[in-house]
Amino acid sequence: MAADVQTISWAFGGALAGQPPVVAWTVLGGAAVAGVTLVLWSYRRSLVEVTPARRALLCALRSLLWLGLLVILAAPTRVHRSYEQPPAMRPLAVLVDRSASMTTPDNRQRRRVDDALRRWHEMEPAARRAYNRTKTFAFADSVQPAAPGDSPAGIGADQTKFFAAVQRVLADAPAGGWGGVLTLTDGLDTSGTTLTDGVETTARAALEQSTGLFFVPGRNRYVGAPFLDLRDFNVPPQTAPRSTFRVEATFDSFQPAARELEVQFKVNGVARPTTTLRFEAGRRLTAWSTEVQAGETGVIEMELRVGDEIARAAVRIARPASNRILYFQGALDWSYRFLADTLKSDPSFVLTPVFNFPNPNAALPPGALRRMPEIPRELSGFDIVILANAAAGQFTAAQQAALSAWVRDGGVVLFFTPDDDSTQGFAGSELEKMLPVRFAPPQARRAPVATRMLMTVRGYGGGADGTKLQTFEWEKSPRVREIFAEAEKTNAVLVAPLFSEYAHVAQAKPGADVLARHPSELAPDGSERAILLAVQRYGRGQSGVLTTDALWRWKLNQPMEDRGAEVFWHTLFAWLTREHQAGLRFDEAPRVAEVGREISLRVAGAVADKVKVEAVAGEKRLALSETTTEGKTREFGWSPPSEGLWLLTAIDGAGGEARHWIAVKKAAGTGELSGAAPDEELLRTLATRTGGAVLENTPPTAWQETQREGGTLLGEQKESLWHRQWIFATILGLYCAEMILRRKWRML
Repeated sequence: MAADVQTISWAFGGALAGQPPVVAWTVLGGAAVAGVTLVLWSYRRSLVEVTPARRALLCALRSLLWLGLLVILAAPTRVHRSYEQPPAMRPLAVLVDRSASMTTPDNRQRRRVDDALRRWHEMEPAARRAYNRTKTFAFADSVQPAAPGDSPAGIGADQTKFFAAVQRVLADAPAGGWGGVLTLTDGLDTSGTTLTDGVETTARAALEQSTGLFFVPGRNRYVGAPFLDLRDFNVPPQTAPRSTFRVEATFDSFQPAARELEVQFKVNGVARPTTTLRFEAGRRLTAWSTEVQAGETGVIEMELRVGDEIARAAVRIARPASNRILYFQGALDWSYRFLADTLKSDPSFVLTPVFNFPNPNAALPPGALRRMPEIPRELSGFDIVILANAAAGQFTAAQQAALSAWVRDGGVVLFFTPDDDSTQGFAGSELEKMLPVRFAPPQARRAPVATRMLMTVRGYGGGADGTKLQTFEWEKSPRVREIFAEAEKTNAVLVAPLFSEYAHVAQAKPGADVLARHPSELAPDGSERAILLAVQRYGRGQSGVLTTDALWRWKLNQPMEDRGAEVFWHTLFAWLTREHQAGLRFDEAPRVAEVGREISLRVAGAVADKVKVEAVAGEKRLALSETTTEGKTREFGWSPPSEGLWLLTAIDGAGGEARHWIAVKKAAGTGELSGAAPDEELLRTLATRTGGAVLENTPPTAWQETQREGGTLLGEQKESLWHRQWIFATILGLYCAEMILRRKWRML
């Protein structure tokens, strides 16, 4: 349901254009006063004697003329805004953590729950205005309805099931779902759920209901001893020869005061120059990264030491045997046929199309799929998924979730379309979350897609019909240098592609690499030139966005012997899959384990039936027992017997080998009173993933936007009110009337 709202605004022109309204109105007011004063002064005397009434009439005519000119300069404009009427406001769920870590006082007798409640009470009036009602729950090992200050009976405070509590409240939402879920907590979960599983499951449950998660962290001085743990050490399992890859580490620490530690990093036993890493005071996540240059085929071994933390990893240098591409065709155009013909020259590319035919009974071409996969396992047979001219309505929530999980586990997705309606439809979707750009929200409706598509097909000559082709402008980025280096391996020359139309995206996400921009036009916010090609890491995989079509106009406008388009696509795909996992490998193996606690190790990519896995630490050697077998994947169970850095080696019957290092430590203190500091990074991650926020003392912008007039803005049209014939006729009439009267009264 839509609603129209009309308002009057002022678009100042001339020298006042772009000035703040206060400045512009001050200048115009001063000019009005000065002009009227000058008119009165000019008529105080005249060559002939005139009566006071005549003098007043002449002064009024000239003053009205002057004021009319100033009104034109102020440029009154009627603004027509079309809003989507919002649904009835959904309620807000408030969860209060009543576990022991939140209710145990520190040396000042202050509790974390008191700190969180104090700040929540300051923001509660804004929440009540933004939502039609609120409902409060208390949780620790279970969830029960309660008043904000109550701790209902039946809740055991000795354990916190934080993730389960949020998921339970989401599952028990009223009809229409919660408008938001606000949790007062320190972010600790002592149920044994891993952080990765807890974050993914909770975020997915919130996204399925379009419910943002908000948090008010509780703080006090109750903390344990300082610690430093290596939470993640991310390296690609494989990379292409002569490529550059990134090594990233994330440290979880609590420090009473800021400190710096040396970072020692070795590549194939050769130490790099020592650097320092600063750990700020409090509970923090600190990131470190560097880049490593790969040589020819072989293995790169790396070692990272920071304080007492040590991690090792190995990267295989090899080129993927094939690039298996799943191509989703959202709307019929020349892109698929052009790309299929382009890739035929290289037999390593295997293209499988998914056609979105309006008629479900239409015959499919050989090898084509009728629908996109809905579970990640169905995507495991592909290296790249291309989404061409796709619309949000063509994907179910399950398909988007499967694609997201597949990319996070090492897949590659490339989204391209030159159509703004296509990109805007994905704004806020699960698909957008893994792409390197943020799409602009839906705007006012423009020409139908079918009309634009017909115009595109009619201009298939790529310039023959007068369509202007423009050139990509490469950015000065390390990723661009890598892509050019990839082309040089085949003695090819990578040139800047040509394009005609492009889709507008709002902005690049933090951490994304923008590879190419528009040569002249700006992005919607006007800060930088428009993005044409961008990529980013997402988990262990990669995602990319190309805001043009498949560049078929460029190809059709070139001589037959020109291979520019072919080189571009071959090079881009080779670069995107440079870290594709192939051969024997450990699949999602942990990097840290506890002494005596059994872990499960999955070995994938075995080409023979027999697989052996051995764990080695110093003089200790242990053979691991296989527990289950599923296709080419084997699963082994292992209980580390002692602390240390253990090397696990897997060897299959064909001679394939894979290595993985695990740091084994004694079990850390757990439970409610372990002294762990609030995990605010966890809260921030969940809030960011679901469109919520971590709140301090001010309510979030989202709560204020729910009160805005009319709901979501669909479109805006502006109509100039001063640009009318009767206005200019009135001003001309005032001037003529004054001149005629002056003539009649012999003043001229």
